[in-house]
Amino acid sequence: MVPMAEQPQDTIAAIATPPGEGGIAVVRVSGPAARDLITSLLHLDPSKLKPRSVRLAHVHGRGRVLDEVLAVWMPAPRSYTREDVLEFQCHGGHAAARMVLDATLAAGARLAEPGEFTLRAFLNGRLDLVQAEAVADVIAARTGAALAVHEELLAGRLSRVVTGWQQRLGNTLAFLEAHLDFADEDDVDTFAPAAPVEELRALLGEMGERLDTFAWGRTSRDGFRVALVGAPNTGKSSLLNAVLREDRAIVSAEPGTTRDAIDAWVNADGVPVHLTDTAGLRASGNAVEEEGVSRARAAAGRADLVVFVTDGSRPLHPEECAEARSLAAGGRTLAVVNKVDLGRVPATTLAGLFGAPPLEVSARTGAGLLELLHTWRERAWGGGGPGTAVPLTRERHQQAIAQAAGAVSRAIGILEGDGYLEVAASELHAARRHLAELLGWGSPEDVLDAVFGAFCVGK
Repeated sequence: MVPMAEQPQDTIAAIATPPGEGGIAVVRVSGPAARDLITSLLHLDPSKLKPRSVRLAHVHGRGRVLDEVLAVWMPAPRSYTREDVLEFQCHGGHAAARMVLDATLAAGARLAEPGEFTLRAFLNGRLDLVQAEAVADVIAARTGAALAVHEELLAGRLSRVVTGWQQRLGNTLAFLEAHLDFADEDDVDTFAPAAPVEELRALLGEMGERLDTFAWGRTSRDGFRVALVGAPNTGKSSLLNAVLREDRAIVSAEPGTTRDAIDAWVNADGVPVHLTDTAGLRASGNAVEEEGVSRARAAAGRADLVVFVTDGSRPLHPEECAEARSLAAGGRTLAVVNKVDLGRVPATTLAGLFGAPPLEVSARTGAGLLELLHTWRERAWGGGGPGTAVPLTRERHQQAIAQAAGAVSRAIGILEGDGYLEVAASELHAARRHLAELLGWGSPEDVLDAVFGAFCVGK
């Protein structure tokens, strides 16, 4: 990756669309040599190519026309990277896009690294680090609601909040340091901690409220992990298929047919849910089935919500009661009674263990499935979700604000206690540094490598 202290001087190129066959593919070029490619590859006069307009043209190379393309010329600074950018919308597929890319590389560009276009946008001040991360998350969003969250981050709503905190901390620091530097002057009042402490407490409250959003905000990016567990033949695989509306898992009347965990994504009222169907929990002398049970317990341990599925047409087995009791103690289990279309046996044991009546569903008829999805959404997002405060979606965000809040809290304690202004000011400087790191101001190269290295090539 390019160090923060250096501005890129070379020109990069990459295919910006996913691999595979399609109607079009986009080859993107950014850097000082992009303008020269208009002449060398398109055989056009750059001065006659209207900026930010589409022009039908031909890409030349190897002594012939390689492809008919739509060319878009975006001179700096009005481009994604704030550099000169030239894009070719060529025919999709493997050969056409690759030939156009090879032509740009032969003309002097080099192949872009993963995320390097967005890195240049960051280095050139078009995006801060939170917005740059949101670019990748917008691309990877699995539901419309999750997309709305990441688009808010990309638009800079969280960044503006953090910048405002920076300014308010700076104002408080200026107040403290004025008393430190000019305490002996007649025109400086005797220091009174009430005003700065009141402001810092307000800031601390706002930071705390934002930290509370991480519990649901991270699920918009990472998904809400739900594991289906229970005894064999309770209909876990049928329930997975019913929720997905496809035959993803094999369903059989023979117990123990699910030997490995089956993972799938489902949209639960806007929440991206990572759903795992697991092997039936029972003692078995079969080594393969025992491994499946072990994996089922591991999946339950990783899940944000464990869905304990029972067969509503028969009483609970003693082993099921023991499993239910163990899961209920964890506090993150939802009891679901399946197969209610076959008749109902009172589920008083489950209600007593979990403190509420279980949800009743039928994987065969679809009864109760909408309520089940809605319950997953409520467990994932609670009172949050799009339309509320823009959340923290990454652990990096959460840690930076938590560290800043800790420094502000310590500063308040100092001002209300011994009143050592130098120490309080030092804590506020630390808080500002943590917030600056969140936005990427002065970030070291290893941080940038970790963020942009996770991007796809061409973005």
